Amino acid sequence: MSRLLSRFAFIASITLLTMLYNGSAQAKLVDNLYSAEVEVASQSNSHRQQAIREAFERVILKVTGQPESIEHKAVERALRSVSNYLIQYGYSDNQGQRTLTATFDGTKIRSLLAEHQLPYWGSRRPELLMWIVTENEDGRRTILDSSGQSVFQQQLSFFARQLSLPIRMPLMDLTDSFTISPTDVWARFMQPIKETSKRYGSDGLFVGKIMRNAESEEPWVLDWSVEVGDRRLYGKVSATSKDWLAEPLMQQLMAKLSSIYSMTASDESVSQTMAIKVEGLNKLQHVLALESFLKSIVSVQDVTLKQYSQSLSEFDIVINGSLDHVIQSINLDGRLKVRDMGPFVSMSENQVQTYEWRGGN
Repeated sequence: MSRLLSRFAFIASITLLTMLYNGSAQAKLVDNLYSAEVEVASQSNSHRQQAIREAFERVILKVTGQPESIEHKAVERALRSVSNYLIQYGYSDNQGQRTLTATFDGTKIRSLLAEHQLPYWGSRRPELLMWIVTENEDGRRTILDSSGQSVFQQQLSFFARQLSLPIRMPLMDLTDSFTISPTDVWARFMQPIKETSKRYGSDGLFVGKIMRNAESEEPWVLDWSVEVGDRRLYGKVSATSKDWLAEPLMQQLMAKLSSIYSMTASDESVSQTMAIKVEGLNKLQHVLALESFLKSIVSVQDVTLKQYSQSLSEFDIVINGSLDHVIQSINLDGRLKVRDMGPFVSMSENQVQTYEWRGGN
């Protein structure tokens, strides 16, 4: 019994999570990096094969961040034998629209990219708080908030999911309205923007303004900047309608972020440590089952219980190879469910991913 008690003893020091990229921000673990959803006309074999190939291209774009990677000869060869990379697929219907979701083997995709020195951007990505102000025809300016249902905001959310770019919009409740105004965002006054953003605990700030230039063929323009730690990015996109600004924006943002945070095989560390917190481990059997599962993942070298309580336990996972393979294995297994941290969790609380144990009694 003393061994069991010592095993669950509190250990004061906590190992900081090793980041996959250089930078000071604590990034968010994105889900389903190696999955993509594609609309299909039917469940016929031809439509299924076409959708799986399209899903594979979307996954390649997500993990490289560069559209030209899809045209690489090695990726084109892989596309011709895409079934070798496929793990599973399934259909779903949403308001009459049938979609196919395909999940691919992250280890094989990572090996493909590494072999040909293609860029790779893993599951840890900075979450951006989107401060966007739009100017109406009467000159009135409004900050877009999380409750907005405009076509532009729906498109923004859609393409962010497609590219696995973690974003969130401000609430613009009384608390926000007291510390920030549309003029602050329009003029990029960073002091009130940063002060108001503290409550959200995001990794970086996106500041953009939507304006109209009537003399241009694409009169709607979105001028933007991003600040993540000590890094600054800038860009501008245009479209024939305000509604269609989201797609070029997300594509441009993806390309710029991935150029900073993506790696090639020569850049990647051999060994890294991933820290996780787990709720609901009420029995020793739960802990043993979780450890057994984690150690069964090929790239996991060791699992250490750092802290135990029935409400929340913490583990360090030593990984040789890709962290994304571990994350994908966790998602596919289903016994660990990612817990949403909510909009008011501080950055320090959100440094380590928290899961709920769903492994049964």
